Amino acid sequence: MDVSATDPVTGGAGEGPHLELDGFSGPLALLLSLARAHAIDLARLSLADCIRQLTAMLERTGPVLPLAERADWLVMATWLVLLWSRRLLPVASGEQEARETGADQRCDLERAMLAARTLATWLERRPQLGIDVFARGQPEVVGTEFGLHHEVDVIEFLWACAAQFEDDADLIDTGTPYHPARLALWTALDARQRILQLLAETSADAPLERFLPALDPEAGGTTPPSPSLRRRSAVASTLIAGLELAREGVVTLHQPAPFATITLCTSTDQRREAAA
Repeated sequence: MDVSATDPVTGGAGEGPHLELDGFSGPLALLLSLARAHAIDLARLSLADCIRQLTAMLERTGPVLPLAERADWLVMATWLVLLWSRRLLPVASGEQEARETGADQRCDLERAMLAARTLATWLERRPQLGIDVFARGQPEVVGTEFGLHHEVDVIEFLWACAAQFEDDADLIDTGTPYHPARLALWTALDARQRILQLLAETSADAPLERFLPALDPEAGGTTPPSPSLRRRSAVASTLIAGLELAREGVVTLHQPAPFATITLCTSTDQRREAAA
């Protein structure tokens, strides 16, 4: 059966896409009408080819085809699949039961078709994002630059830096080696000697601060550091020397609680040796 259509792709208005099947050539609406009237044998047609052509035409038309018409296509295809599936079902025992079942299914499909058309019409009237309305906070792309990247030629940068010293080349002393100034700080060796000297005088417990030096700024260096730096250096060196002597078993360190005063005294073994 061959029926000409207005459009070789979409057919006429409301007729659906034009199908080319083995045994039928025409719009989808005509095929559905013939199937309802039992004027065409659906067993001779390929349902897979029909669905494949319908899917291809939906993808080809894209946004050009109105949403309501695409919904009509899907409803007609659903009707066609229903008629095809009836051939797979066993024949009803009575004609009255068959007619009632068919009427119920027809009403359900008609309601679904009406709901699909109503929803499609409502969606078409809604403002489209990016066309009629725009999301808040999105900048306009036109005239806007994103992701600025600065590229630097390392060799040219080094030559430019070297050019800054060409005028003052005679003023730069390149013959005398640089020697950093040695600060007059209290060392751990000095702290060890002071701890042993004071423990020889008394064996009683004493706080760690008692073993700190007088902090002479001129002793042990050429450049006097700041008072705070001298004190921090003395405290650190005295603590390191005390820990080293405790590891050797010469002294005993005691701290009753965290952040409490650290006390230092001669170990018990050293006391016994001194008493003997």
